[in-house]
Amino acid sequence: MIPTGLRHPSLSYIQDIYNRSDFVNNLILYAPLGIALGGTSLMRAFLFGLCLSTSAEVLQLGFVDRIPSFLDIASNTSGAVIGYLIARLLLLTGHDPRWLRLYRPLTVAAIPMAILGTVMLLHHRPASDFSNWSPAFHLAVGNELTGDRPWSGTVSDLAIYPFAMSPAQVSDLTGPSTGSDGMQKTALKGPSEAAIVGPMQSAALTRFGRPLLSKQEELSLYKGLVSRSQLTVVVRMRTNNLEQSGPARIVTYSLNPVSRNFTLGQIGNTLTFRLRTPGSGLNGADPALYSGPVLSVGHTYLVAAVYDGRISRLYMDGKLLAEVDLGAQRPRLPRRGRHWLPGELPIREIELGGAEILLSGLFAIGIFALCGVPDRPLSRFLLGGVAGGVIGAVVWFFAVSNPGLGTRILLECVAAGWLISASVESEKAAPRMPAAVQQHSL
Repeated sequence: MIPTGLRHPSLSYIQDIYNRSDFVNNLILYAPLGIALGGTSLMRAFLFGLCLSTSAEVLQLGFVDRIPSFLDIASNTSGAVIGYLIARLLLLTGHDPRWLRLYRPLTVAAIPMAILGTVMLLHHRPASDFSNWSPAFHLAVGNELTGDRPWSGTVSDLAIYPFAMSPAQVSDLTGPSTGSDGMQKTALKGPSEAAIVGPMQSAALTRFGRPLLSKQEELSLYKGLVSRSQLTVVVRMRTNNLEQSGPARIVTYSLNPVSRNFTLGQIGNTLTFRLRTPGSGLNGADPALYSGPVLSVGHTYLVAAVYDGRISRLYMDGKLLAEVDLGAQRPRLPRRGRHWLPGELPIREIELGGAEILLSGLFAIGIFALCGVPDRPLSRFLLGGVAGGVIGAVVWFFAVSNPGLGTRILLECVAAGWLISASVESEKAAPRMPAAVQQHSL
């Protein structure tokens, strides 16, 4: 949910579409909350899970590109209850799941594990070409083709070019010298810069949710764009509803709701452009490009989405709305490492947030095992914060191009170190245990 853009809250954003992997992930996500509440009551675990999950879903009503769902509330709450029941079963066996006894020689091994994992995150700059595009996808106006809610609006002109227009060329599209189709062509000269899909007639653009091109034309579109890994999508559009989400796909080159070569879509009164590259993922949403609040009902706009092989830009009526670097260096799990993980895991979310947090926690645990747990809480928090900060600083310095993302990672890593600091106890404060265990446990 971070970073996020804000939108006008609306109940129309709620979607209850069952997805098995998402449901299971939500169960696992909230199970630790139930385990932590294992010493209380089933009602308290249920209410904690219900209130926390409901709060998160209510917040998503006002967050761009989030999909609140009653199913998420149900699965999250169920996860908390399942975690509570697991904790109670463990208590019956004589083990308190709120205490984890870690043997010192084994725990010190967390330091090399954290270092090795951090080195794996320091991956090379991600590829930003179209090598992972699919030739089986279809170009369409509207999104009935993908099974999503249909976009409500009108597209009167559409053109796709196999090159990146310059800002001056985009500005010329809205100039006074226009052709019969409403678009300026004087700045687009030369056979190498011919449009793969030229300005289309209104009759063709009324085929909402159905492919606009024949199979041969789509193959030509695919080959032309993939060969250069650049494109410019120009569309003259007007929206009829500012309560659309999903995103509602204005122009899409896709086949299903979770995979696309590119999509120009609407979320509330904002525009989004999602482009599939090895770096941005199969959904083109990591990162996606958002315009901010720019749309109003009944107004016609000339929108241009431009990609030059590295930078994705979104224009409206010749003015730059937003841009994002799809080739920016970020911490990523290497491809070899992904093969060892289950395919249904939300890998792209894990590698952006969970990986460095997990590694910071491991490093902090190893430091405490090596140096001992200080009796003073302030000393513990200082040591844990430094341990997490070391991991965050290394990831930022060697694997992050964007200062904002680097700052976020550093803060997350320090917070992970503090969380470990709040979770560990010195041997004097630890619960009573056999003497042989006390000598080697943390």
